[in-house]
Amino acid sequence: MDPTAAESFKRWLAQAALAQGFARVGFASCEPFHGERAHLEAWFAQEGAGLLPYLNPAAMLDPAQVLPGAATALVGFFPYARPEAVPGAAAGALKLSRYLWGPDYHRILKPRLRAVLAQAQERWPGLAGRVCVDTAPLLERQLAARAGLGWQGKHTLLIAGKGGSWGFLGVLLLDLALPADPPARVDHCGTCTRCLDACPTGALAPFRLDPGLCLTTYTVETEAEPPAPVLRALAGTGWAAGCDRCQEVCPWNRAPLWGDPGLWGGASPLHTQPRTLARMGVGRWQSLTRATALRRVRHRHWLATLVRILGSF
Repeated sequence: MDPTAAESFKRWLAQAALAQGFARVGFASCEPFHGERAHLEAWFAQEGAGLLPYLNPAAMLDPAQVLPGAATALVGFFPYARPEAVPGAAAGALKLSRYLWGPDYHRILKPRLRAVLAQAQERWPGLAGRVCVDTAPLLERQLAARAGLGWQGKHTLLIAGKGGSWGFLGVLLLDLALPADPPARVDHCGTCTRCLDACPTGALAPFRLDPGLCLTTYTVETEAEPPAPVLRALAGTGWAAGCDRCQEVCPWNRAPLWGDPGLWGGASPLHTQPRTLARMGVGRWQSLTRATALRRVRHRHWLATLVRILGSF
């Protein structure tokens, strides 16, 4: 491909993604992540990794396993948190992670990236691509760092510089080689350990998360019986779905990029009603979680979490 044409097409793609609401966009090569192999294998050797059976370490290391012939990844950062949406701010309310406040983000990001891909294919006939929003076996945070959007913090989440970490990542894989952006080679966490110190279960070590001790694992990902540290944290912190503590204390989130209130909408009763009203029938649960990311949590799972937080009410 002619270098001038490649650079022009890349600029057009970036503008198309920004027009879809992504706050920042970067481009990375899709070479395998050979340097991540040892880290990933060690992570999967942890007992807790077995609680996430949908992950495939072999595929995660090579984007070409997700899209044959993948050459370039367009990576976008999409802010979701809002300054007025604070878990537990309402008197007596339970805490639900900020990414659960609003519509299911898959329903927001995937159509927008598909629109970019459709427009790109009109301009470049024969172009193949695949949209990925955390449902494909892909190292999205590493791709984002490779694309220069930021670095992976000690809490393992991507920190988009002064933009903070309150953002979803969307990836568009393309089978067309385009100029890559300079990667983020240095992290700026320094000696700070606020996220590690704030973790209520000790699930965090520098740049490493133990899913077997993470509150999100047991309140969203699996119905398995939590270990003692998680049970104590559930009863003591009130986090009923997910946990934001590591991000709440991060200095890079003091003045982050905020999500669009018009897009994410207002809080539902799940975020504002007293915890004493959190127990509800399956019909009410399905109504309140319809078209949200919380819908993946079954009603029986929600009730089991409430028992762990509130006791046998």
